[in-house]
Amino acid sequence: MLGSLAREISTEKAPLDLRESICNKIRQAILDGDVTRGAWLQEDRVCKILGVSRTPVREAFNRLRGEGLLEIFPRKGARIIDMSATQLDALYETRALIELAYFEKSAAMFTSKDYEQFLTELRDFEEKLVNMPEYSEEWEEHRKGFIRWDRSFHDKLLLSCGNEYWIKIYFQIRGLVIISANSRSYSKETVKGAMQEHHQILDVLRDGRYAKARELLAEHILNTKRYDNRYLQRLQRVQSIFGKAHDSL
Repeated sequence: MLGSLAREISTEKAPLDLRESICNKIRQAILDGDVTRGAWLQEDRVCKILGVSRTPVREAFNRLRGEGLLEIFPRKGARIIDMSATQLDALYETRALIELAYFEKSAAMFTSKDYEQFLTELRDFEEKLVNMPEYSEEWEEHRKGFIRWDRSFHDKLLLSCGNEYWIKIYFQIRGLVIISANSRSYSKETVKGAMQEHHQILDVLRDGRYAKARELLAEHILNTKRYDNRYLQRLQRVQSIFGKAHDSL
């Protein structure tokens, strides 16, 4: 999972740059879904894969714990944050409050160039993901690309509000929202539904109907929460039968 990262990290860099690079690469692996929710990261194995000492890896783990992405257990290692149904509900309640509070103000800051860029990219994902064989390697790569696009769209809306304190609050939960998105199981129909919801939001935004767009965004967040809860319930049923198993590194 992290093996490819070793090629991108040069031990010739200054110590500070090395620590920053390791932290960035592990963070990106988590946010891209290369290591799944609840998976363990063993410090010695990460050191071996990256070809570095324990100190920068330990510092990266501590920093990512501060960002809410990892839990650290003495003598066991670090684990990608996992969420219960109660925590998932709280996350989506918080997400809705944050994303909707300044929505109309943020939406008014969107330019025609912003709309065209997001719509063009969305149409590209629609064409590729709808016509591509489901769960193929290429389909999976484009699915991950769509998740990144989805978050960039929500980021743009939030960042446009101009309230630096509100933006800081948003980024405190942003990683958890991405982990949740990458952990759920996607079918072609699920992806198609998510793309249609974003299309509706963008079309209404472009027409300047901000109140309606806000209503559609609230519905989109609620639909995502429902899907995540259904996925978590299915996962818990499987775990109750076969036991709980997580990837580890």
